[in-house]
Amino acid sequence: MKLKFIAAGILAAASFSASAATYDLGILDPSGSDTLSAITTKFAANTAVDDFWTFKLVTPSSTSFGALQTFSVVEGAIKDFSATLLGYGNLTYSAAAGIQSLSWDGQLAAGSYTVHVTGLTGLKNAAYLGSVSALPVPEPETYGMLLGGLVLVGAVARRRAKKAA
Repeated sequence: MKLKFIAAGILAAASFSASAATYDLGILDPSGSDTLSAITTKFAANTAVDDFWTFKLVTPSSTSFGALQTFSVVEGAIKDFSATLLGYGNLTYSAAAGIQSLSWDGQLAAGSYTVHVTGLTGLKNAAYLGSVSALPVPEPETYGMLLGGLVLVGAVARRRAKKAA
């Protein structure tokens, strides 16, 4: 019985020093470039960060998106700052000008996505910013039409040059 009370006390104490939040950034607009962002609540010092960020990419067709996810915080505010785009891999860590950042960019199809951010706060009142940006990537047919148009313009220019000579 005594062991149960000790275990309950340890679990209760651990729950005060951990952050496990889910942030829903919403839906990115498929009609053009769009960015969604939010900032976390402030953390106490030495708090474990275990957050999930969700967002959706919605399109009326099979258009893919060039997407960029970035999570930034003042350098040293979160130790072992890392994140994973679930199903796609880890975000790349970088530190410059006093800011530590995690980022990922690549193409994503329409669907729902989750980024898992972890770390341990090193400063009191630490908070970090999450941002997701998307830009529709043209379909291969668009590139074909562009190439065809360039060939046509080139042919007309060549024909005019022959007439002028």
